[in-house]
Amino acid sequence: MTACPTVAGLAAVDGRRAVDLWLLAIAAAYMVAALVGLPLYGDGAYYWFKLAADERFVVPNLRVGALLPQLPGMLAGRFTDDPVLLRHAFSLGYVALPMLSLAACWLIVRRAAPALLVFPLLWLTVHQINFSGVSELLTSAHLAWPFVLAAALWPARRAVRLYGWLLGALLVVLHPLTFIPALGLAALAAWLGWRAPRAARVRQPGATALRWAWLELAAWLAATGLLRLGWTLVGANRYERSNLSGDAAAHYLLLSTLAQELLLAAAVLTGLLAVLLLLRPGGARRPSVASLTGVQRVLLAVMLALACWVGGEFLFGHGIKLKAALTFVAGLGLMVLAAVTARVLLAPAEATASGAAPVPAGPVRVPVTWLAGPAAVVLILLTAKSAAWWLATNELGRIVAEADSACIARTEQAPPSLQWRWMRVLDEWPVGLNALAFRPHAPAAPEVSLLLPNDGCEILAATGDARLQSWIVRPWTQLDARFGPLRRLPGWD
Repeated sequence: MTACPTVAGLAAVDGRRAVDLWLLAIAAAYMVAALVGLPLYGDGAYYWFKLAADERFVVPNLRVGALLPQLPGMLAGRFTDDPVLLRHAFSLGYVALPMLSLAACWLIVRRAAPALLVFPLLWLTVHQINFSGVSELLTSAHLAWPFVLAAALWPARRAVRLYGWLLGALLVVLHPLTFIPALGLAALAAWLGWRAPRAARVRQPGATALRWAWLELAAWLAATGLLRLGWTLVGANRYERSNLSGDAAAHYLLLSTLAQELLLAAAVLTGLLAVLLLLRPGGARRPSVASLTGVQRVLLAVMLALACWVGGEFLFGHGIKLKAALTFVAGLGLMVLAAVTARVLLAPAEATASGAAPVPAGPVRVPVTWLAGPAAVVLILLTAKSAAWWLATNELGRIVAEADSACIARTEQAPPSLQWRWMRVLDEWPVGLNALAFRPHAPAAPEVSLLLPNDGCEILAATGDARLQSWIVRPWTQLDARFGPLRRLPGWD
């Protein structure tokens, strides 16, 4: 006979399905961001240009791990030379990182402890403050989140530890500061190894082997973290060192506006409150809407209001920044909260279980409102960034399509429409690259103009070389063949 589902069980299923819909909405928003080319902000424009113009990967400052999200773009390059299709493939590779990270986190916690999804959702909330789509530092956080949750919930799974070994190797070649998450993950692995022998008290088999498996992984992660630290201290180049001292370090670390600072603080406070709610007596079994405290309701409302504020700033050209490392620090703190909460939350269940899988002590109801709040904030911010980028790139396309000359000189005052406040989302140095990436195509604009900085038009007329930046010089003929047709300068054959 099939048992009838309980009311609590049905509520759990319905709650998980509601969260599924929210996550599908976030995935759709990321797909829109890929379609409008948001990852081409800042350094992303150069990464795409190298792929589209030179058919090469970009390995910035020996960060070999940067190749991973570029694989879709390079694979697409084998089948098409259309710059627009390459732009879409390139963008998809970079938006896939946060999408897949969040999806993996949800699959890990969905049945055992779905309320834990609040922590990676809060990470994505603060992550949206950054405009960089190609940051190897933020990539390390996306890759680490599934491991943190899986290690805390499924410590006996070999696949989890294997991922930890691979992640440790990857962190070495991602970013000079990834020694921080590597050493943090080493501490997590050592903690799990230290806790493993306690299972022997309830006669769980293999506890000693499990302990040494985690301690070995902890040693590996610590070794990779120290290797990355040594590499950073000895091998950092001038650009990397410039971001680690003085005013440059403050700019690299801090946020840009008061609204962003308040949003970061609200996200961290929400994470701390989530820990208190989950670990209170009975919290593992009843983190439902009914358990939301007045403080939590206020924080969720504040986060939504701040998201609208920050999103409005993006649309009007305020607070647009490549990345603020303080968001990464907040993400690491949320990882710590998630790992500790997961272990404490399921410890009583593990003490009565004979296997490796966590078994909750009762039906775990999903706090839909609790998870929907941060999910809505992610949607608001991601949509605002995509809208600002779409408006700016469309205006950029109009500029190069309707210009009277074959070459447009970009200065601090010209062209005038680039000086509008809401056009700041284009950034300064890669705007000429973005003009190629987002140029209108025939029949809308049979020919377009080049956008070159300062005296670039004179250099082009004299030499035939387009100096998009001092370190990005290409023959006009190459650009015309790959991104054209381009207008010819007067007097050219």
